[in-house]
Formats: sequence, structure tokens, C-alpha cells
Amino acid sequence: MGKNRKKRGGEGDSMDTSAWMVTFSDLSTLLLTFFVLLLSMSSMNKLKMKSMFHNFTSSCGILAFKEYGEIARPKESLITGIAETLKDTLVVRKNEDRYEKVDITSDVPEKLFSGANGSVVFQNVKGGFKLVFGQELLFKSGSAEIKEQARPVLARIARFMRITSYHIYIDGHTDNVPIHTKTYPSNKELSLARAYAVTRYFVVDEKLPAETIGLSGYGSLRPIDTNATETGRAKNRRVEMVFKDQKYF
Repeated sequence: MGKNRKKRGGEGDSMDTSAWMVTFSDLSTLLLTFFVLLLSMSSMNKLKMKSMFHNFTSSCGILAFKEYGEIARPKESLITGIAETLKDTLVVRKNEDRYEKVDITSDVPEKLFSGANGSVVFQNVKGGFKLVFGQELLFKSGSAEIKEQARPVLARIARFMRITSYHIYIDGHTDNVPIHTKTYPSNKELSLARAYAVTRYFVVDEKLPAETIGLSGYGSLRPIDTNATETGRAKNRRVEMVFKDQKYF
């Protein structure tokens, strides 16, 4: 009898060392539910989320040039009427001192601004269009300072940007020739600095709203031609301005 009582007492004194995990699991579930409720009750701006998603889906360093504030949803407008708005012309650099007006109403707009250096190419894209600037038009080699000769081109585009409902993304690109200076340790920094310089011109000089402009620097990651020739490398050194309705981001 005594032995039996001793045995039963020993069993009663034992404890399940993992019992605390049940309470911890319940607490974790309650905390998760609490934060999910907070998230679902908060006010989220879908347009900002889409814009943010666009900026972080590429494989290189990207910077969005935005300020706090609401982004107005653009109207349902595409490429129609752009030629008239720009008065059927863009200014294209032919040399350091002379500019030539070129019609952009051709059936093949992407071929209107031919030439690797100092060119501006107009291309239709889904939901909008883009302008591709050759590096020689905007910058000197290895520099991110906008040339004075390029400012009339940007000023003309700024006049269009004031009345457009598009959201604009400015992307910098380089060739694959390495650069390693104190200011620009790599092509990625140089391409981002050039995109920032163009963006800053529109925001600071032209007083355009920063929240409608995003910028990216891709370095040599997205070439449009071969880097094996000087002509191809010249085409790859470029800045692209993409005009799109936000619903496509």
C-alpha cells in the first residue's frame, strides 16, 4: 500500500516541460490577429503602393524621387494628341551650336531621330510613350551635369509635362566601359546621378510636382545595342523618359 501511494505521488509531481508553448502559441496568434486588424483598418493608397512596387522590381539600385503627398490618379489618356501638344516638333541636337526641328508625326517615330550621338528617339509603348535621349545631347562624358545646350529640349518637354496626366519615370543607362572615379565609383552611380540631374531640373528649375516623377539608375544592365562597337556603346549611353498611365504600374 505504501509503495503504491509513493508511486502515485511520484506521477503527480511530474510536469510537462513543453506546456508553456501552448500559451505562447495562443499569444502569438492573438498578436498576429491584432496587427492584421490594424492593417486592414488603416487607409492604404493603392497608387502609392503600385508606384513603390514598380521602383523595387528591377534588379539594380533604384531611387524614387518623391515627396510626401497624394498622387492624383491620371485621366484615361494615351498617345492621342501628343504631337499637337508638342507642336509637331522636338528639338534635336546636330552639333554643339545648332539645333534642328524634326517632325514627330511620321508613321515610324522611333526612326525619326537617327544617329547614335545626341539623338532623341520617340517610341510608342503600351499605355503611353517614351523619349530616349542620347548621352551626348544631355551630358559630357563621365559627367552628370546637364549641358546648357540641352535645356531648351527639356524646357519644351516640361511644358508638355505641366498639362499631361501621365506618370513619368526617368531612367539612366550607360555602356559597359568601367568607370571608377571619386564621384562615380561605378556605372550604376553615374546612371543614377544623370537620372537625378534630369529629374531635379524638372522639379527645381521647372517647378513640376516631384510626386509624379520616379527615377532609376540601371548602369550597363539594360543595353539596347552591342557594347562591342563604339556605335553600339554610344546608343547604350542614354536617358529614357517613360510616360505612362499609372494603371499600368
